[in-house]
Amino acid sequence: MSKTIKHLVSVSFGMEDYNYDKIVEFGGEKFRITQYSTNFNLDSTLALIKKYDGNCDAFCISGIPSQITYGKNKYFTHPQSSKVKASAFETPIFDGQALKDIYIPYVLRKDIVARSNFYQGQSFALYSGALSRREAEVLSESGVSFTLADMYFFLKIPKLLKSLSSLNLLIGSLVPFMKKKTLRRSRLSLFSTNTPNMSEFFNNDVFVGTEASFNYIDLTHLKGKSVVLDMVTPQITRKFQAAGVADVSSLLDPSIGLDGLNFSIIEALIYLQSKQSELREKDILSWIESQNTKVHAIELSPKSVDDKSRFAFIIHPLSGEYLLKHPLLRKLPRSKFMTKMAEDAFSYMPGFYYGSIKNITSKKNGKTVEGLVYAVTETPKKLMQKNPESVYKKLVSLSYDAKNHGASIIGLGAYTKIVGDAGVTVNNRSPIPVTTGNSLSACSTLWAAKYAIDKLGFVPKEDGRYQGRAMVVGATGSIGAVSAKVLCKNWKEIILVAPRAHKLLELKEEILKLFPAMEIRIGTNPDEFSHETDLIITTTSGQGEKILDISQVKAGAVICDVSRPFDISKEEALTRPDVMVVASGEVLLPGEVEMKIDIGLEGDMVYACLAETALLALEGRYESFTLSRRIDYNKVIEIDRMAREHGVRLATIMGHNGVLTDEEFDLCREHALVKRESTCD
Repeated sequence: MSKTIKHLVSVSFGMEDYNYDKIVEFGGEKFRITQYSTNFNLDSTLALIKKYDGNCDAFCISGIPSQITYGKNKYFTHPQSSKVKASAFETPIFDGQALKDIYIPYVLRKDIVARSNFYQGQSFALYSGALSRREAEVLSESGVSFTLADMYFFLKIPKLLKSLSSLNLLIGSLVPFMKKKTLRRSRLSLFSTNTPNMSEFFNNDVFVGTEASFNYIDLTHLKGKSVVLDMVTPQITRKFQAAGVADVSSLLDPSIGLDGLNFSIIEALIYLQSKQSELREKDILSWIESQNTKVHAIELSPKSVDDKSRFAFIIHPLSGEYLLKHPLLRKLPRSKFMTKMAEDAFSYMPGFYYGSIKNITSKKNGKTVEGLVYAVTETPKKLMQKNPESVYKKLVSLSYDAKNHGASIIGLGAYTKIVGDAGVTVNNRSPIPVTTGNSLSACSTLWAAKYAIDKLGFVPKEDGRYQGRAMVVGATGSIGAVSAKVLCKNWKEIILVAPRAHKLLELKEEILKLFPAMEIRIGTNPDEFSHETDLIITTTSGQGEKILDISQVKAGAVICDVSRPFDISKEEALTRPDVMVVASGEVLLPGEVEMKIDIGLEGDMVYACLAETALLALEGRYESFTLSRRIDYNKVIEIDRMAREHGVRLATIMGHNGVLTDEEFDLCREHALVKRESTCD
């Protein structure tokens, strides 16, 4: 006796002329699927359900809005959706939402890890965060910035949203309105490229939506773009190809779409195969585990390739004196009053494009990148006095301009990366990844320290380890902490100094886990240790305040001053000709670099944080490599490798008065020897 084939009736509410009746195989079992398209006709949809209710094994409904979440325990289901789902009395109805709630977040999270460059290196746009809520939440949790067009999608108002909290407020205010509106194709926004004030949305790189939504809208704006969607079908793939879409990432295996299946049908099939009275989560999980759960990237047409990648970087004046170099202010008298006036006045100006750095060429692969340099006009003092939110807005605005001019990543210079949460919020709001550059700053600090220590020659080495003491002032800061860890590889003893003792204890414990045999001392006052220390690295944000008494520093010591403005003033350095004060952190970029802008350094030298951004562009690593106040020790090792491979190297060692020559090192050594001999006497 032949086994009766179970029958599913699939109703596609948003499609027209997509009807079929066929046998499919699922999990080794055959099923009959009859597909009807009702083209937004509610009466036809209800009539079909009434006709087959009790005469089929499952209904599969697609194309109707799912339940919309707009906050904690806040949900909205359109009345027409509710009416459809409640219209069958004998046969169960499935809409695919239970399956999507598990499958989409799971597979998307996996893909963000597997293809981090794709997600961190591009700007994302969602037609409706409300209807693609699962995708929006995963992108948000993963730090991927995006733009939401829900105001245009639902109201045809060309205004964009940038966060889920803004989306929650919008949907909450629209619930009474949406309850009264019937679902019609004519009410859908088409996303035509000639829509006023929507250019920011269309300028994004990756567009996220549902297979259903892409069937309704004008696809012209997708030429050369990437698309991420829940599933692909042969029909939508042909439309994408005709529109010139570059590539498509399908969350569901495309072979499933070839059989005409969708999430609602799969959900019903899982239920029927389980032979249970209701759909269970364990059955959904079991099916997911049996699948090739990954995002399937399909290239449709090659993207236009720009042979020059671009990065961007933001600088600012390091003191009021820098502002007085402006052409309009050069003739003004130099005084504290004029400096303060310039600081106050310039702090209200918007950020602006300053110039470019061209022909940065990798010695590893010959790739050439160009840097777009932007500037904000606040000095360190003004940046730290301002409400962080106002600084964030200025930096994010520049990141959008950089993105529109072809930059794929942006770096924050000096105090722009100290304000607020050290780049985290700016990165979340920026259309391109943000890096603080502190990983390479830490590297270049240690490059300069090693060079100066070896040049003076006072600290002996055994088995590659300096037999002396190194002190880090500002050790609990981002650069200080990672510098201390790297120093442990090459020094016999290190001393950690910072204002908050409890943080020093935490850092010491952290370092001892990496280097259990290391000799480590901690303290809150550098003057307690400076008389016995061979290398001092200062990485504070003291804004020019005195952080140590240079008169107590050991003769022949090297002070590596990473802070900008300097922790050690020019006048203080002159009082100790027997101590070498190095202004570390400056490097040279590879290639025949063309730089016609003044960033406060001599020749073609650049700040290490700028060089990190350039390195990431040369490597094709468009990601938020360094963020927040903590630097990953492994990232420092990695950026050090990249620098060596691509040809970024330490510039000539700089002091307060410019390049430190061999003669100055010789003179410092002579003074130190005299001082040491007189101390012994």
